[in-house]
Amino acid sequence: MPSSKSIGRLRFLSKVFGAALALCLGLRQFSVFFLHKNNNNNNPSSIPQLREAQTAIPAKIWQTWYTSAVGLGEQEKHRTLSWLDKNPRYQYELVTDQAAESLVERHYFHGNDLLLAETFLALNDTILKADFLRYLIILAEGGLYTDIDVECYQPIDEWLPLDLREKAAVIVGIEADRQPVEKDLTLYYDRRKHIWGINNWTFMAKRGHPFLRRVAETVARNLRALAEQQGTSLAAIDVSYKQVIDTTGPRAFTAAFLQHASQATGKKFTSADATMLDRPMVVGDIVILPIRAMSTAEADRADGDGARSNSWPAVLFHHSVGSWKKTHFAKPDPTSDSPG
Repeated sequence: MPSSKSIGRLRFLSKVFGAALALCLGLRQFSVFFLHKNNNNNNPSSIPQLREAQTAIPAKIWQTWYTSAVGLGEQEKHRTLSWLDKNPRYQYELVTDQAAESLVERHYFHGNDLLLAETFLALNDTILKADFLRYLIILAEGGLYTDIDVECYQPIDEWLPLDLREKAAVIVGIEADRQPVEKDLTLYYDRRKHIWGINNWTFMAKRGHPFLRRVAETVARNLRALAEQQGTSLAAIDVSYKQVIDTTGPRAFTAAFLQHASQATGKKFTSADATMLDRPMVVGDIVILPIRAMSTAEADRADGDGARSNSWPAVLFHHSVGSWKKTHFAKPDPTSDSPG
């Protein structure tokens, strides 16, 4: 007879990744893709609650990790459960490194998208691939992407009032909005007079949205330009922390947003147009959440005079584990900038 510990573990996995998991005796043979237990039909349009998915942001949560769900640590499991428990009508899918290549080949190995696929598949650096993959997933499938070190505080359907939810084709959050501090220059080589950006650890969008198209194409160009600058292949790119942030990370995501917003508004859109937000801001069909919503640590920091948005609740918390930083914190040449 199985021990109570074994039964408890099976129940936990069943709750998170589907009742079918309880039938599996070899836990390491699980599929790399998982659906939430409340979504028993793989076709969202056939589920009454999800019929809006064809015209709205699909009710699906995406995460990526180098192993299957069985390999998640206790903290990762806890944070993943926070998304599933608070969003029972949402599907959930965890994409492993191995599954990522199949997904990209399936969606992008044709026509004008071939460059995106070839760029992604040529990469070896794990964080560059992880950044690029999130954009490719949401561009192709739609839904919400969130890092594995992000904890959900509020149900996704309650992040915005109904009138804004009906307008939103993309939802993003402010990452930083403040005056610079000494560490910005000495550690990160960030010379901006005002630190402002959109985070890329959690965002959501309709499938095929032109903003995500712009992000993916911007990142592909950045990567190829960086390889050319280094005189090497995409597979052999050697990047510092700053180059990751600029090339595939939040700075690249933000640059693409500003370009898209400029096109949507018909004027040059800059950080000054979306600074010190206390409430969500609508730019075309993109909704920007104020800083406290997704970047509580920045909103509460003691140094750096900046945005607080105290009247808006935190909808999640980013724990900033950032294990990749340990291998990428070699200081870049402070006289040079990465593309993007």
